[in-house]
Order: sequence, then structure tokens, then C-alpha cells
Amino acid sequence: MKGVKAMLPERKQMILKAIIENYISSAEPVGSKALIGSLDKPLSSATIRNEMSELEEMGLLEKQHVSSGRIPSNLAYRFYVDQLMDRYRMAARELERLRAEMERRMSEMDNALLAASRLVSRLTNQASVALAVGESGEEVRKIELIPMNDTGMQYALVLICSTSVRNKVLSLKSPVTPESASTLTGFFNMALSDGRLERLQGVIEQSFGEASPLSALSKQVLDFVRESSSVRQSTEFYLEGASKLLLNREYQDVKKAGELLDYVGDPKSISELTHGVLPGRINIRIGPENGEPVMNEASFVFTTYDFDRGRKGIIGVIAPTRMDYSRVSAQLAAFVKTLDDIQHKGKGEKNEP
Repeated sequence: MKGVKAMLPERKQMILKAIIENYISSAEPVGSKALIGSLDKPLSSATIRNEMSELEEMGLLEKQHVSSGRIPSNLAYRFYVDQLMDRYRMAARELERLRAEMERRMSEMDNALLAASRLVSRLTNQASVALAVGESGEEVRKIELIPMNDTGMQYALVLICSTSVRNKVLSLKSPVTPESASTLTGFFNMALSDGRLERLQGVIEQSFGEASPLSALSKQVLDFVRESSSVRQSTEFYLEGASKLLLNREYQDVKKAGELLDYVGDPKSISELTHGVLPGRINIRIGPENGEPVMNEASFVFTTYDFDRGRKGIIGVIAPTRMDYSRVSAQLAAFVKTLDDIQHKGKGEKNEP
């Protein structure tokens, strides 16, 4: 893109910037007459038309119809974002309102991720996505062994977990008396409360012998405990403000809009779109840069964020390529900074004596 700038004289840059910003606000092809009053330096209509024709030849402008109006190409949007875009600054009053609303909304909702997605959609007036990925596992809190008959050959193993109850029928090759099973259950729960469950098998084998029925029963119990408490990846995802996409001229075709919403409504799609991100930065992917045909006329502006409980994820905005990149980028950056301030403030208050 630096090469494009080097070969693009200042006058062409000025005209291209004016065309892009005019098209972002109007959604209508831009002609030379519309630019006369919006340029930093006065130019004749004929000069503007000549420059526009050359910009079209360079692949920076496209002509939709026979009329003289032009629209920016995806290459033009990338050049604009990288080289021409003015930095949008949110006024202090805007930032104060944003913080007040965020604090209010997040205090009213237990789910911080859902609150974040709704607030970003409201702030930008665009469709927003929020995705958090983390590791979760069941915490086993109590273990019970219940004899299923008088033979001592079958026991019902019940695990009382943090969010569920899990059970399994254990079939033994050699009998274990209910009294021995009760003693073993006591060992399990004592080791569980002391955080020594992983060492228990060795202690049982030393005390009763590796080949003893009690050691075999203990091994089955511990295997099921490990299986039940194993760490799994958990995903939480929200798409908010989807109807706002339909307000854009580009997506008033219901079929076209539906295909895009089906795609971005899948957390796997969003994960794929965020490969190779710059952590903590505002990432802007324009049209075909997203690597999916359904996204060819849409842009994805997003950033990474460390949510609660060690979860990592993204917050972003999906809109037509004709979006106000400067404003959306600034709003998203302000939102994430404010969210970080609020969460750190909350942690500080919890840690106070």
C-alpha cells in the first residue's frame, strides 16, 4: 500500500479521500459536481473528471452504471484506512456518557459478554459480535459408592460436581464388602478436600496391595473422576443488532443479508475470521480480505480482549465495506478501554479489606 501512495500524487489522494467519505455518508455513486464544494483545494469539474478516470484505471474507483458517478473499490478502502483516514476523536462528553451507560448496563446484567455485544451494537449502530473462549471443567465436590446388591461385585459411583451430578455403574472382578467400600469412600472425600486425590491410588496400593480388589475399585473411581473433571474448551458467543444490517442499501436483498447473517452467526466463522490478529489492536478486514465470498461486500472491525475467568476473545463490528471506519474504530477502541477500566476498578474494590 506504500507503493500505491508513492505513485498517487497529492491531488489524486485528495479527490479519492473526498469520494470515499462522500460515498460512506450518502451510499450514492459520486460525480464530479458533488466534489467541487468538498475539496480542500478548488478544482474545475473537468479536472476532477480526468482525475477520477485515472483513479478508475488504477483500480481505486469503480463505475456501477453508465452515469459519471464512481464508487470506491476495496483497494481504495484499504488505501484510505492505511493512509488517508483522519483519526476520529470522541468528545469528552461522549466518553462520559459511554462510561455511565456501560457501568449501568453491566451492573444490571450478570453476563458481561452479552452486555458488551449489546453496547457495541448500540454505540456503533451496526451489527456486533462478541466471542469468548476459555477452558472449563467440572469440580468434583463429593464421591459416593453405593452397593447395588449383596455380592459386592457391583457399585453405583456417584459424583457430586459443581454444576451437575454424574454416575456410573462399576462392575468388579473380585468382591469388595460394603464396609470396605464405605471406608474407601471416606478416603476419597478426605483426599478430595485436601487436594491430594491424585496421590490416593499409590497410598491404597501400598496399604492393601496392587492386586487387591480395593485397589482395582479405587482405580475405576479415580479414572471416572479424571474423566468427569477433565478440562474442556468452552465458547460463549453473541451476535447483536443483526437487523441493523438490513438498514444498509447493500443488504436490503433479504437473501443476501440472510446468507451473511447465517455466516457471522456461527462462532466458528468468527474464530476463522480472526486468525492472525494483532492482539490489543483495532483490526480492520475489508471485503475479500476476510477470505470468504459471503464477506466480499462486508468489513469486519474487531479487537481482542481478555475477559473474566481467564477467557480470551474478540469484540467486533460487521457492516458493509461502506462503513465509517474512522468513527467505528475510535468507538471500539474507547469501548474496550472503558471496559478494561471498569473491570479493573471492580477487581480493585473486591480486593479492598
